[in-house]
Amino acid sequence: MAYKDARKNFGRLFLFVLSIVIGIAALVSINSFNINLKRNIDDQAKELLGADLVVEANSAFEEALVDTFDSIPSQQASQASLASMAMFMTSSPGTRLVRVVALEGDFPFYGDLETSPSDAMQRIKSGRYIMVDKNLASHYDVSSEDSIKLGTVTFKIAGEVSQIPGGGGIRSTFTPSVYISKQYLDSTGLVQYGSRVRYSQFFKFNSEKETAEAEAYLKPIIRQYGHSFDTVQEKKESLGKGVQNLYRFFNLLAFIALILGCIGVASSVHIYVKEKRASVAVLRCIGASGWQAFNIFFIQSIVVGMIGTVLGIVLGVSIQFALPPLLQEFIPLDLSLQIAWESVAEGLVLGFIITVLFSALPLNAVRFVPPLSVLRSGFSRENSASRLRWVVVVCILLFPFAFASYQSGSFLIGGAFFLGLLVAFASLAGMAHLLMKLVRKYFPSGWGFVWRQSLANLFRPNNQTSVLIVVIGLGVFMIATLNIAQSNLLNQVEFVGQENQSNTILFDIQPPQREEVIKLTKEHDLPVQQVVPIVTCRISEVNGRTVAEIKNDTTDNIRNWAVNREYRVTYRDSLSSAEEIKEGSPQHFSNDSIYVTISEGMQDDLNVKIGDTIVFDIQGIPMKTYISGIRDVEWQKDPPNFIFVFPAGVLEEAPQTYVLTTRVEDDGKANAFQRELVTMFPNISLIDLRLILATIDEFFGKVSFVIQFMALFSILTGLVVLAGAVINSKYLRLKENVLLRTIGAAQKQIVGMTLLEYAYLGFFAGLVGLLLAVASGWLLALYFFKVVFLPNFLELLYIWIGVIVLTLLVGWFNTRDVINKSPLEVLRKEA
Repeated sequence: MAYKDARKNFGRLFLFVLSIVIGIAALVSINSFNINLKRNIDDQAKELLGADLVVEANSAFEEALVDTFDSIPSQQASQASLASMAMFMTSSPGTRLVRVVALEGDFPFYGDLETSPSDAMQRIKSGRYIMVDKNLASHYDVSSEDSIKLGTVTFKIAGEVSQIPGGGGIRSTFTPSVYISKQYLDSTGLVQYGSRVRYSQFFKFNSEKETAEAEAYLKPIIRQYGHSFDTVQEKKESLGKGVQNLYRFFNLLAFIALILGCIGVASSVHIYVKEKRASVAVLRCIGASGWQAFNIFFIQSIVVGMIGTVLGIVLGVSIQFALPPLLQEFIPLDLSLQIAWESVAEGLVLGFIITVLFSALPLNAVRFVPPLSVLRSGFSRENSASRLRWVVVVCILLFPFAFASYQSGSFLIGGAFFLGLLVAFASLAGMAHLLMKLVRKYFPSGWGFVWRQSLANLFRPNNQTSVLIVVIGLGVFMIATLNIAQSNLLNQVEFVGQENQSNTILFDIQPPQREEVIKLTKEHDLPVQQVVPIVTCRISEVNGRTVAEIKNDTTDNIRNWAVNREYRVTYRDSLSSAEEIKEGSPQHFSNDSIYVTISEGMQDDLNVKIGDTIVFDIQGIPMKTYISGIRDVEWQKDPPNFIFVFPAGVLEEAPQTYVLTTRVEDDGKANAFQRELVTMFPNISLIDLRLILATIDEFFGKVSFVIQFMALFSILTGLVVLAGAVINSKYLRLKENVLLRTIGAAQKQIVGMTLLEYAYLGFFAGLVGLLLAVASGWLLALYFFKVVFLPNFLELLYIWIGVIVLTLLVGWFNTRDVINKSPLEVLRKEA
């Protein structure tokens, strides 16, 4: 019976199948991609590191440490990298801040080095040649006959680098690299006091055993010197953490799509049950029991649901293979994908669970359709307190929590998702109830018939106000929240650019160059916004305890990296525009004591408070200071900004460099200034924030496309749910509208009342959904992203209008049954 009935009614279950297909496709594609991404990280970690072990430092390795390296039997290579200006002598000349990578040895030991031509690496080892990142070469139209000037040395182009361990991906988007032989680094004149140079030593061993032994031997020595240490396992962990937010974002999208799909399943089955009510009554008249009728349609739901699940799995696996081209630029891996059978199994199990749970609840009503309904369609005797109903309701309530906990691997995150869903449902239901109460209380009795009737439909018996506002509002809430989160990040870039007084930063200015650089800036009619001294130092003691004592104390709350790192500090007696004293007082002198301020948050990492002491090692000279205040720093606003600020009159004689900031509005003036600056002072680097902001804007534009592509699952399932909910409401309005036609209502009035009712529902559901989204977006911006709350209200308005129009279109579609059928035809069915 289930098979025979389904052959003629499969088209009526289209919304059911579509909800399952989209929800399962989202889940399978995202989980498959996550599984493949983790597998690729495990497989390629060594290739991405380029070696078995890497030691890194912010200063040249000490002679004793170099001797230690030489004593270790292994293949070794070294690298020094720093930011510097490069002058491109090409057909598209210009200057650009780049990452200079000076190589020595046969790095990389693992992974692919892809260059064009293939012998480019051998050429840079043989003379004054340079390789450039592929994107940089394309931008400046680089050819083999061109040259690039770094500092005082001109290098001939050896080729392009399309792939190298530790390069490419997002890094090449923001800081494109050039590669030279390390033997020419000193001759460029780029490495001077205060230059930020990163030194790396790479090791390759013959076996895992040798690697483990070398790691155990080197680690304590490296820590003693305050340098960092990287292994293949640590690379895996750091890559995993790097894509953790990507996992979470995709899991959130899968959760939204699947929950909306569940609502779509329940809604579409409810519509189907309404249409099959007469058939069930006939079956009851010829002797079928309530359970037999239930099982007929339950079997249909299971079979159709599993067909939809299989189609969703096939679609999801196909979509997985479309993700690498979208994400390859953001992930430093060669994404090799294959079918993840774990996610396929998860899809099958979840498809079955969703079908059973969310079809059983509406189908439960089939058991209680009385035979008398054949003669009196309005007759109903449903037992809403049946045990099956309560069991299914409890399981449905537990399902989102269980699924979110499983998907995220955390009961805490699962509980947060579940709680957020409950709050959204409760808020939407509460607003729907409030709307009905207000309309009833302040009903405009003086309005015209069509307006009054459409408003009355919002609170009369059989109204769909609560259901439609909850379902439509939930879809709007989820889609708009994604839009606001995206807008907060994208608009932040423009906001910072507008807020900053400076958009060009010159750094690594040596003291003898200071006045000449200021003069050059003014000669180009550029304002000198700031000239900030920078002193490099380290921490030697915190509250009377040495760094060695702190690191040996495992119970200490001080973070090791906070005492190991090198600090760049400045001195002044005033606050910058990006700073505000949150606690205590500004930096100052008092009774020959030096009082410094610390940036907010760093006091927790160093476990210090106002009045505590810190001894700084400033180029070998200890300097005892006291914490006088804690500053709130807007790091992105008017750089440079600092963790520690000293008072004036203390560090003036210490070795230091300067940073100068200015504002350039004209591109021609900027190019002329950069060319003359690089020619006169090759060691000075320049950051053009306009270029950085443009790059970030382009980057976020690509991220935005990925977000919108993945959010398409949620949008599609939201549209399916919306259509199902609105179509379902027509069965409650059909008889009422026919009666109105019988007593003389014109076709124009029926259409007008229906469209107005759906316009109200779309208007208020969209409004409530957007208000919830704005609230959640504000919380995300404040506590999660920690950025300025800057939603795009115009896009939110478009979403609101789109929901209203879509609701009106589906509502108009529903009126066709009333308009195209005679009143007698419908009334006879209701007799």
